[in-house]
Amino acid sequence: TTGLIGFEMDSCLNCLIVGFSKLVAISFTVAGGYRGGFIFPFFAAGAALGRALCFVFPTLSPVIATLCFAAGINVAITRTALATSLILSFLSGEQFALPAILAASIVSLFATGYVPFIKSQLARSDIDFSLYYQRNRHPKVPAPA
Repeated sequence: TTGLIGFEMDSCLNCLIVGFSKLVAISFTVAGGYRGGFIFPFFAAGAALGRALCFVFPTLSPVIATLCFAAGINVAITRTALATSLILSFLSGEQFALPAILAASIVSLFATGYVPFIKSQLARSDIDFSLYYQRNRHPKVPAPA
C-alpha cells in the first residue's frame, strides 16, 4: 500500500521525516492553543522514531522499540510514567512488554525531570524526593507553640 503519494515508512530517513514532522505539527497545535490532545500524537511520533531506530539496529524488536520510544516521548511531556506504560502496553496488546515500557518511561521521567516543555507543565515534587533522598535525614518539624 503506497497511498496517494507513494510515501512509505520503509527506510530510516522516511521514519525520521514522519517522526520529526509529527513533532513539529504538535508544537504548532499546542502553541496555537488548539484544544485537542497531544498524548496520542506523541505516541505516533515516538512510534515513527522508534521504527527509525530499528533500521539503525536491525536486531531490535520493532514492537519494543516503537513502544518504548513512544513512552519515552510521552512521559517527557506529561510526567505520567505508570499511566503511559499501562496505556501503551494494553492498547497495543503487548502486555509482556510492560517491564521494558515502564523502564523507558522511568528513564525518561528522571532524564527530563527539570525540563518544562509546555508552559502549563507542573513540576513533580516527588522526583526531588526520590533523587535526593538520604537515609539519615529527618524532616524538620516545627516546635509546638
